[in-house]
Amino acid sequence: MTSTIQDLPVSKDWGLGFNYSVWTQGTAITLCSVPWNSDYRDIVRFDNQGALDAYLKTSSGATIEITKLSYAKFGQPIRLDTPFHTVQNYNYIRVWNPANSSIPGDTGRAYYYFVTDVTYIAPNTTQITVQLDVWQTFGYGIKFGNCYIQQGHIGIANENSFTNFGRDYLTVPEGLDVGNEYQIYKRYSMSIAGARDSEPDYEVMVVSSVALDVDPGTVDAPKLQSAKGSSMENLPNGAEIYLFYSMEHVQEYLTSVSDKPWIGQGIMSIQAVPPMGRYGISTTAISLNGVVVPKVNAGTLMRPYSTIEPAFRDNIDLGRYGRLKKFLTYPYTVIEMTTRTGTPIILKPECLQYADIGVVEVPHISPPDARIAFYPYRYNAADTSVIEQDDKGILNDGGEFLDMATWITNLPTFSVVNNGYMSFMASNRNGIAFQHSSADWSQQRAQAGINTSYDQATAGMMLSENMTQRGVFAAGQQTNLQNQTMAAHTMVNGIAGIAQGAIGGAAAGPAGVLGGAGMGLGNALVAGVNTAIDVDRNNQALGISNSLATGNNVASNATAAYMRDTNKDLATFSANGDYQNALAGINAKVQDAKLTQPTSSGQVGGDAFNLSAYRWGLDVKIKRLAPAFMNAIGEYWLRYGYAINRFGRMPESFMVMEKFTYWKLKETYITEAHCPEAFKQVIRGIFEKGVTVWKNPNDIGTIDIADNAPLGGIRY
Repeated sequence: MTSTIQDLPVSKDWGLGFNYSVWTQGTAITLCSVPWNSDYRDIVRFDNQGALDAYLKTSSGATIEITKLSYAKFGQPIRLDTPFHTVQNYNYIRVWNPANSSIPGDTGRAYYYFVTDVTYIAPNTTQITVQLDVWQTFGYGIKFGNCYIQQGHIGIANENSFTNFGRDYLTVPEGLDVGNEYQIYKRYSMSIAGARDSEPDYEVMVVSSVALDVDPGTVDAPKLQSAKGSSMENLPNGAEIYLFYSMEHVQEYLTSVSDKPWIGQGIMSIQAVPPMGRYGISTTAISLNGVVVPKVNAGTLMRPYSTIEPAFRDNIDLGRYGRLKKFLTYPYTVIEMTTRTGTPIILKPECLQYADIGVVEVPHISPPDARIAFYPYRYNAADTSVIEQDDKGILNDGGEFLDMATWITNLPTFSVVNNGYMSFMASNRNGIAFQHSSADWSQQRAQAGINTSYDQATAGMMLSENMTQRGVFAAGQQTNLQNQTMAAHTMVNGIAGIAQGAIGGAAAGPAGVLGGAGMGLGNALVAGVNTAIDVDRNNQALGISNSLATGNNVASNATAAYMRDTNKDLATFSANGDYQNALAGINAKVQDAKLTQPTSSGQVGGDAFNLSAYRWGLDVKIKRLAPAFMNAIGEYWLRYGYAINRFGRMPESFMVMEKFTYWKLKETYITEAHCPEAFKQVIRGIFEKGVTVWKNPNDIGTIDIADNAPLGGIRY
């Protein structure tokens, strides 16, 4: 049986004080239903307990008021004079004793309890077990200090949250699963060159080791002059650099010198480059074999700054999660900058210093190793970092600079095909002329030798004939002399014989003289006949000798003439053959040169794929989470807010959002509390495990969690 007190003492009030622990006689309770519960995941912050009481009486549904409750102690079962089926419909009670306001020193407050159990006792008696609602009972008198806020909606409501585009407040790691792949949300493009008609065309840079702006001469009289050097981008270069507006422009020039390949052989490289007017290159127009071509002068190139997309964040539609600006930071949104060359860079949106996506372009076109860099302007720079620049543009932006850049490298190069035959003829012009001259001289020298040998052989024959004639003449003279001598001797001998005969016949008288003379005459005649015989013999011998000498001479000369003539014919044939063979060798070399493989200048290399198939330029892709992960994280943030991880003060109302506010504290400092330490620790535990504070209890579990706008003036 429940103890009761029938009458109040006259002068003493002990045992009559109404509090959360003891309900005195005359206590009234209100049975009601509330949407919050004893696990304190959700609590309601009314303006005051009067507003709470009003809600319990009017807004919590049907209520039952029980007055004049018997004395009861907190923590023990309480029996109500109410049927079980009625009590079981309620989960909350308000306890109030109207008489306590007349007791000096009593606070006059109401107390609030959760009904944790309902037990049937009798048809009109129901027993309930209650648990004090510490928050609604004591929460309105507690004051909090500077607490370490681990997570909550204050991160969404913070008016400073997007300072520096979220870098200062929204980059606290959440530890949430963002998936393994991003989805391209938007793409922006900037083109600097392309082979397609719809894109800016490209230009061609020709580097030559010979001066192309001098008279090249002809095949018969070629001229070649070494390059005088250049200093493009203030880099020393022994070659000369020429700039053509298009490949057609290059072809026009190459056509003009197609018959002068010795000029083309001096071309070291033909390289595709972006339109160089983009970089403010300095050139001088000159004529190359009748084709006007810009020749590159010294000087540095411009470093253009481009705005890829102004205020790009404003163009990202977050839909349901529009107020969740953390989605505009890494790793929930990333920016990929790529030149489509396999060297992309991934950027954190919050590290871009400005609302726009700004890009600085740094070209290096002069040989060697031409390349173009693109880097995000002022990426990850502090406000105090210094920007270096000159009249050509930004030199160093004070950010990550070239350490965070994507590149166009390995610019394509092309070759020039030269006429190998004409090049050979031009380069061997003097050599071939020398060979012809040598062949002519060899023939002339051989002919001179032949003629000399012929003349010498003829002179020998004439000498032999002359000597034979002289021998014949000398033999005749000698024979005549011999004959004359013999005739003279005969005459002398005859005269002498006649004389002797006459002298001998004188002794005999005149007849003797006559006889002696006759005998002498006979002897003389005999001697004359003998002389005549000897002369005839000598003459015949001379004739025989002369005939023999002449015959021998004729035979010898005939043989010598045959040898002379055949030797001349053979030498002439050999000389002519050698000459023809030498000419055939020269002509064969020239004919072979006609089949010489065409030569090439420059070289084929580099990466021409993008230039041909797509374009040169920069693509900027805004990537964000796949929808499934974005929805999961977005709903989590709508319900529980962002990770904060810093000290701050909670507002007195605990509300930073219009309808509900989530708090999770790591350290909770309570500076004032009118309750026992145990209840103070309960309240500390409520906030450190995480709790949602609601403004309207009827919104708990019923509203769309996205329908919860931040309150104004909230910042930390």
